[in-house]
Amino acid sequence: MKRIATSWLIMLITIHAGAQKLYGVIKDSLTQAPMVFATVSIQAVGIDSALQSTVTDEKGRFTLLKQQPGNFEIIATSVGYNRIRLSVTVTRQSDPVNLGTLFLSPRPDMMKEVVVSSKRTLIEEKLDRTVYNVERDKSLSGGDATDALRRVPLLSVDMDGNVTLRGSANIKVLINGKPSTISANNLADALKQIPVDQIKSVEVITSPSVKFDADGSAGIINIVLKQDRLHGILVEPEMAIGTRDSFLGINGAYNNKKMSFSIGGFGRATYNITGIYNHAQTVGTDVLAQQASTRKNELTDNYTLGWEYDMDKHNFLNASVRYSQFNSHINQDNLVSNFYTGSVLDSTLLNQVAMTNHSGTVDATAVYTHSFTKPQQEFSLLALFSRTDGTNGFTNAQQIPIDGAPISQLGNSNKSSNQEITLQADYQAPLSSSQLLEFGGKYIMRDVISNYNYSIATGNDPFTEEHSPYLTNLFSYHQNVTAAYLEYTLNTKSPFSLRAGARYEYAAISAALKDSGEALPSIQSSGVFVPAINVGWRLGNGKLIKLAFTKRIQRPSIQYLNPNVVASYPGSISTGNPALGPEYSDNIELGYNTSIKNMTISFSSFYRHTTNAIESVSLPASAGGTIKRTFANIGKENTAGLNIFANLNLGQKLSLSGGVDMNYTSSSADGSGLQGYNAGWIISGRLIGGYTFTKGWTIYLYSYYQGNQVLLQGYQTGFPYYSLTLKRDLPKKIGTIGIGAANFLSRQVPITSHINSSYLSQWTTNLNNTMSIRIFVSFKLGKLKVEKAERQKKAINNDDLKKE
Repeated sequence: MKRIATSWLIMLITIHAGAQKLYGVIKDSLTQAPMVFATVSIQAVGIDSALQSTVTDEKGRFTLLKQQPGNFEIIATSVGYNRIRLSVTVTRQSDPVNLGTLFLSPRPDMMKEVVVSSKRTLIEEKLDRTVYNVERDKSLSGGDATDALRRVPLLSVDMDGNVTLRGSANIKVLINGKPSTISANNLADALKQIPVDQIKSVEVITSPSVKFDADGSAGIINIVLKQDRLHGILVEPEMAIGTRDSFLGINGAYNNKKMSFSIGGFGRATYNITGIYNHAQTVGTDVLAQQASTRKNELTDNYTLGWEYDMDKHNFLNASVRYSQFNSHINQDNLVSNFYTGSVLDSTLLNQVAMTNHSGTVDATAVYTHSFTKPQQEFSLLALFSRTDGTNGFTNAQQIPIDGAPISQLGNSNKSSNQEITLQADYQAPLSSSQLLEFGGKYIMRDVISNYNYSIATGNDPFTEEHSPYLTNLFSYHQNVTAAYLEYTLNTKSPFSLRAGARYEYAAISAALKDSGEALPSIQSSGVFVPAINVGWRLGNGKLIKLAFTKRIQRPSIQYLNPNVVASYPGSISTGNPALGPEYSDNIELGYNTSIKNMTISFSSFYRHTTNAIESVSLPASAGGTIKRTFANIGKENTAGLNIFANLNLGQKLSLSGGVDMNYTSSSADGSGLQGYNAGWIISGRLIGGYTFTKGWTIYLYSYYQGNQVLLQGYQTGFPYYSLTLKRDLPKKIGTIGIGAANFLSRQVPITSHINSSYLSQWTTNLNNTMSIRIFVSFKLGKLKVEKAERQKKAINNDDLKKE
């Protein structure tokens, strides 16, 4: 904690040196984090007007141009912080002046003495992204990344963990700026393997620069894990037990002046997830009505090892290895299917359905960075290996409805592997004190194999494999992506800043089926040119206007392409579409951030136009009323919206923040034999609050409501989600204990999906039992001392695949 006795701070430092240019770094005095878009200006002594102004870049750096000899004042400011002043004397010498690191202190609410807590704000707005500081949200304990993403502005997470950004699922999730094959098959399952207590922040990058891969039509979500570089040894065990899940985790770190190690382990069991499934569909005169009880159990574990080494002041190495596993069992018990012709009952089936999913993922990364003597000049080499091996499938046991005697069994097994090897090189150099040039290249090698088969059995007899190439085959998919980018950054004398660049990517693609008895559509290789521009204008009193244009592409990933047919229950099948092509989108964003007394407010408006859009579609599969769910390049999508988020600081005891996301989307199908149009509003909102009592007790409230989702062929109803958490710090801050409850006012939350077209109608309602209670405890053993200066880390960003 730090005590500040004035509303703004004056620091007098006299530097007797000449100045070809003046440069330095701005950091938060409490968190030591670089401050982006802090305003730095220079003015002559005695004259209250700036001769030159600039803003800090993403690493907190600033540069001011040469001045005539004389006495000057340098003033650094940022919204919510005290300003600082430096006195500088410029002579006729020509050497640059390094002003070093300047620290801005958080501003107190009043002129009198107050206590400022050493914490970042919950939400930070930057030029191209919104940052949610998860470590600042003390209501999160023992969950996974899904729990963190529910709280992030601009994002929506449904009850199954599926994530959308501004109404679109066309996003890419990175971990510490790096991709992983863990999310290639199912993003919702991947997020469950990342413990929330290891997350430092979540960055929602809505206007990515060209340094990022071109894919991710709606944007990028970067999950930043905790990697504090402090001196000493620290061990943090934690555990919880609840009505629907339990977890056990431990994190450790050892650091000295040149080297640091980190290790972590986490396991979580999810159980007692029950509900009721109701389904009805009509295809022509064929009608099907279904009902079943559902239950789900999951087990995840995650292990990490990190290493960083400062070879000398210009050369750095870091490496990391992460291994995670995911196991899921989903059952539909006593699935009753009634088949009608019109209103006449034809037959009734009774089925017991069991779906399984097992996977293991390893990610290994190595990075070398060389910084030159010249400020902002840097070169880096990066390498990544990522591989996921898994098996998923189902068994469907048909029984006689009267007595449950076995009739037959149907089974599907899909053994798959997904491997990525990435090489990347980046270089940046200043063209002048106000201009920066960056360029680089990347090569990605992707290899995916899906070996799927069907088997059948009579009664309880052993399974016999079906040899039809339509049901049993081996699908291989290979994609090599070559990319290069060039980016230019300009910070002028005024508060104006510009970042513009271009990227070109070429994807060489091939695919094949081992059994040629089943035809495979032609898959085309393609190249794309992607421009991006970001403009910022910082006004007085912390106000910021930002404007951005980006062009994005979305290549379909394996779950969109895999021709494996999943027929886990009667009347419905689902399969991928190997003929899918990429979708393209143009994005425009206009944002405004301001501060009003104790409140900061962010407004963001956007428009996104997508062609060749990839969407889920439902079609009649064959005679008998079966519906086939697959994916298609439907045509066009247009989405426009407004996002508002406010954070209110009411002192040390009470905090309050909240926001609303409003999007209007329209979809029109004009290809692939599809026709249709749908449009509507998607509105969601969240409210987060906390109050600290005496003796270390704090209560936290989180509430969220997701409005109806607009689909091409229908809609999905919204749902509420809320939680209440009570925590207490243990003596001497050695840990915390607490209890939390979620959705405790209602045992079940219904979610209904309605699909309607000229040839079919479908209703599905899931009643989910979501009420839960959890007790948790965590400890901190050991101590980390004196924090080292934070260094910007490079990252590999393979963000070019559409996830489901």
